[in-house]
Amino acid sequence: MTHRGFILQATYRIRAGMPVIHLYGRLQDGRSFLLRDARRRPYFYVAAEAAPRVKAIAGWDAAPTDLCALSGEPVWRVETVLPADAAAARDALHRAGIDTFEADVRFATRYLIDRGVKGACVIRGQGSSGSGVDLVFDDAEIAPDHDADAVPLIPRVLSFDIETDPRADTLLAISLYGLGSDEVFIVDPAGRSMPDGAIGLPDESRVLDAFCRRVAELDPDVLTGWNVVDFDLTFLAAVAARLRRPLRLGRDDGEMRLRKAEGYFGSGAASIPGRLVLDGIDLLRGAFVRQDDYSLEAVARAVLDEGKALHGAVDDRVGEILANYRNDLPAFARYARTDARLPFQILQKLDLVTLAFARSRLTGMTPDRVAASIASFDFLYLMELRKRGRVAPSVRSSDSRVHVAQAGGHVFEPRVGLHDNVWVFDFRSLYPSLIRTFNIDPLGFVAESANGNGGGNLIVLENGAAFRRDPAILPGMLDELFPRRAAAKRAGDEVASQAIKILMNSFYGVLGTPACRFHNAAIANAITSQGRHLLQWSKTWFEARGFEVLYGDTDSLFVHANTADAAHAAEQAKQLARAVNADLDAYVSERWQVRSALELEFEKLYVRLILPSVRSGTSGARKRYAGLRYGAEEVEFVGMEVVRRDWTELAKQVQRELYRRLFADEPVDDYLRDVVAALRRGELDERLVYRKGLRKSLQEYTSSTPPHVAAARKSPSAPGRIVAYVMTVAGPEPLDARSAELDREHYLERQIRPVAEPILTSLGRDFDRVIGDDRQLGLF
Repeated sequence: MTHRGFILQATYRIRAGMPVIHLYGRLQDGRSFLLRDARRRPYFYVAAEAAPRVKAIAGWDAAPTDLCALSGEPVWRVETVLPADAAAARDALHRAGIDTFEADVRFATRYLIDRGVKGACVIRGQGSSGSGVDLVFDDAEIAPDHDADAVPLIPRVLSFDIETDPRADTLLAISLYGLGSDEVFIVDPAGRSMPDGAIGLPDESRVLDAFCRRVAELDPDVLTGWNVVDFDLTFLAAVAARLRRPLRLGRDDGEMRLRKAEGYFGSGAASIPGRLVLDGIDLLRGAFVRQDDYSLEAVARAVLDEGKALHGAVDDRVGEILANYRNDLPAFARYARTDARLPFQILQKLDLVTLAFARSRLTGMTPDRVAASIASFDFLYLMELRKRGRVAPSVRSSDSRVHVAQAGGHVFEPRVGLHDNVWVFDFRSLYPSLIRTFNIDPLGFVAESANGNGGGNLIVLENGAAFRRDPAILPGMLDELFPRRAAAKRAGDEVASQAIKILMNSFYGVLGTPACRFHNAAIANAITSQGRHLLQWSKTWFEARGFEVLYGDTDSLFVHANTADAAHAAEQAKQLARAVNADLDAYVSERWQVRSALELEFEKLYVRLILPSVRSGTSGARKRYAGLRYGAEEVEFVGMEVVRRDWTELAKQVQRELYRRLFADEPVDDYLRDVVAALRRGELDERLVYRKGLRKSLQEYTSSTPPHVAAARKSPSAPGRIVAYVMTVAGPEPLDARSAELDREHYLERQIRPVAEPILTSLGRDFDRVIGDDRQLGLF
């Protein structure tokens, strides 16, 4: 019997002293499943010449294979009983100076790689009824489902949130939203009457039990929430341990496992048998959705235009929650249910869970690991490498490889000033297109010392790196992904298009990361040096036709159109794009004898563009500009204060309005004077909040104390990743412990002046004279 489904979780258990693969998932007919396979054993490889020593050093036999390392040397296979045995053998061999191959690949991941299964699967076998899952398949055959995109799995998602006392010692409530549920379980020893949607239970134990039962009844594939791993699940696990009660949230009897965050920026992870835990914050960051503030309140207001269900001051929310719990149960229940609903609706509106599953189908990573770009690359490349009869080196914790500095993209000096009608030409997916064009690939790489004069079968690039012309793995993967993305865009499938874009753009970064087994600085530099060369070639092409290139950065050129007619400039740009690409194709073909996959697109026309100078200097500021696009009303900002989290709302508002007025040829003096006067009168105080991220724990700031760190140390509550504070006459103070008067002159000098002076300079104005602060200048 054949079943089609999707793998949610890949792990293993030790049963009777042997490892058993456990794959949890959901079939397309809606039933949940567990596939168990006890027939597989962990393995890795060593070079053939080292094979005779393996038994004596590691205690396991090595057997010959028909596989080779990347270098071409033959390898032998070492098979163990348990995954832990393989890790111990690997470490013993490394200590003895013997290299291993693929000895760090996870046992369950190895199982999927060997079968080419990337999320979607076909199961061939007879299933039996299970406990916690609908069907159990024992030692069934599993294969990839190549038609999975036609009927993708729609995961069952349940969001939850907890409420605690202010010290996070005692559980007050657990709320759920999704799969038809919108309810809250409240700890209520007094037996009070409950509002709609609330269920009162006498103690924490009963609430925990009710929560676990409800999760089992609703049977979600995905549990989610906001900071759900590091706070909610971690707290619930501690409560369960204190009460000596199990916290059974999975589809079988296995325990939930929590992994603490590594490093200050890291996030923890939770493993619940048969269910995924996807934290809303991690999904947002993993999809590169940028927010100034990642708190639920801030994101909900930005995405849903709705905040938390509280009415008191922002800095006393904890107190209001506790007061409502004691005295206003309807308000408390409404707040708790809202905290479970908002993450669900944010993820739904942004399609973030759907995106995670789409990325899983592309990379083979389970949806909770798709943001791991190195692991994703590993999965895809190792799978293709095996088809070539090759194996890859193990990643070692203390890699002895020499790390060579990597060069970035090329940046041309900006032509400072205000410009009319400026074209922006952009290389479409530059780095992936370079990989495709020049056959850049770890397997096909030939070191400079070995490539001689290049020969007919080598493509020698600008930095001396050479690549064979034979069909390569990485370019082949991109050759498949590019048309798939184009088809997704034509079909209006933004989720699939975004998933493919994220994957393609990760390839260069992975190759340039020492933690990747395929890391090679020469390969990464081959990509960037080739990009710099072709950006310079494009600049020369435009200049030879009489156009001035005002600025360039990595994959973009800003070209002055030499015309006052914007409509004519827009039409002319399309003709130039066709001409430059035809010449680029010819140049690449003639010099390297390859077919170009590069395309320089006409991206946009700025009818007004300002390229500012660096502060306290005359040279152009790189990666900073503002422009008004042809046919648009809003000014676009790149790299400027308005798009940075650590500038106040006042500075951003002033910058937006000043540039709007500048590009519309409207006066700026009166506006700026009025803003400064309102600032000094205290009318703009609510817009003076700084938000700055902590890069490490407060205790680790020893050599210096930045303002946001000083403010965070004055706060009575533990700081999050983002510190909100104001500057007062007594220095920086947090919002929840402000005691002194605001230093409004600080904001004038540090916020308004820096955003106003570039515009005033372009107009020949002086900031102090405009705002009326030049009276003292006349006395000297």
